[in-house]
Parts: sequence; structure tokens; C-alpha cells
Amino acid sequence: MGILAWAFGTLAGLCMVMGIITATEVVPLFGAELTWMFWFVLSVILFLATIAFAAGRTE
Repeated sequence: MGILAWAFGTLAGLCMVMGIITATEVVPLFGAELTWMFWFVLSVILFLATIAFAAGRTE
């Protein structure tokens, strides 16, 4: 479970960075459906999954 929490946390952080890049329009993206709100919501969902996996660890 710890490895899954680490993986989901990393993905959530990358989605947050992608949301910031999209919001500030550093790199013009071709897909209009992947807005900054999409990336931030995906990041929040992945962070919640990280918390769930970290809390579900049994040792």
C-alpha cells in the first residue's frame, strides 16, 4: 500500500503542475477539453486516493 500511495501522490503532484502550466498558458495545448480545472480536479482525486492508500497500510 505504501508504494501505491507514493505512486498516486507523484501522479497527483504532476497533475497539479500540469494544471498550473495550463492555467498560465506557458505551453499552448492542442486539446481544449483538458482545461486547468480538469487537471486540478484530477489532482485532488489522486491526492484523496493517496490519503486512502496511506491510511490503509497495515504493518
